Amino acid sequence: MTLKQKIIQYSQTLDVDVIGFCDASPFRELKKLLDERDKNGFRCELEKTDVEKMIYPEKTMPNAKSFIVIAEGYSSKEQDKKDGLIGYISPSATTVDYHELVMNKLKSLEAFIHKQRDCQTECFVDISPFSDRAIAERAGLGYAGYNSMLISEKLGTRFFIGYILTDLEIKPDNKEFFSDCSSCNLCIKACPTGALKGGGLINANQCISYLTQSKKEIPSLLKKKMGRQLYGCDRCQEVCPKNKGLMLKPTTSIIPSQVELEDILNLSNKAFRETYARTASGWRGKKLLQRNAIIALGNSKDIRALKILKHHIEDRRPDIRKEIIDAIKRLGFTEGIELLQLMKNKEKVDDLLPKIDTAIEEMRKN
Repeated sequence: MTLKQKIIQYSQTLDVDVIGFCDASPFRELKKLLDERDKNGFRCELEKTDVEKMIYPEKTMPNAKSFIVIAEGYSSKEQDKKDGLIGYISPSATTVDYHELVMNKLKSLEAFIHKQRDCQTECFVDISPFSDRAIAERAGLGYAGYNSMLISEKLGTRFFIGYILTDLEIKPDNKEFFSDCSSCNLCIKACPTGALKGGGLINANQCISYLTQSKKEIPSLLKKKMGRQLYGCDRCQEVCPKNKGLMLKPTTSIIPSQVELEDILNLSNKAFRETYARTASGWRGKKLLQRNAIIALGNSKDIRALKILKHHIEDRRPDIRKEIIDAIKRLGFTEGIELLQLMKNKEKVDDLLPKIDTAIEEMRKN
């Protein structure tokens, strides 16, 4: 039995969904895509910036020869979205943080490999200098879809990627996938912000999944299009035909995918650590989820949102108060003018006072 066969066999004992192998030669094909995205301003601050390291694995491991790549699927029970003051979290971010889940399996694989051979290895899940999609595509795990995600025959787009870089020379898989998106453009039409540009090209700065994770100021137009998303966005995956009828193993959620917005705003540090912080949805901190909850309240078109926001107008964080002003204005109810006046009387940060005045003025005009 070859080493590759032994690794595949051992991966099955770990309940790995899909495993593939590819060489670690330069990913020169990435250069054109990265250049096009840079030229159009499509890359965001959460993306990798060292292009040389993305293209040349030997810059991370001088004697790099192979990647061992795994894909771990996650279930997504489609639920009817509840009405009311509810926020939505991507199903992929409701379980134990996938970084931990996938890394544990990679570390077990790594230990097994070291028992077989004296070699150099390094494990990566999400946080790496490489393009996860490019590596997984080369390893035969799937093809790049119009939604810019990798599409797997077995898992659709509902999976996480992890890999081991090694100096072992392992025979690569010769699977070759051709895009099966064909004339389908459901994901492109479904994207609320138009972030999907076709041909697998995405403007990450317009992607709602990115916006829910960004700590930058979000433009007003994009805030409106975020709807009630608290973390992530699955519209392009929900409409994808390749995600229909999949038999994915069940995953256990720590938090629900639909939560009361008021509960997020009242979340204590202790409760956050015990729940959201254990999932991918908490990696940017409690405050970002609370900011997103305020944006969601501002998009709710529900007058009851004003009562919830009123309880937080004296929040000690100026950036949160700023978001509340914006949410009240976006709701557009005349009752909101009175609430803004109350905020103005209590506000101690001079920079926020003109913003309150502007919001009141615009609301009176409308």
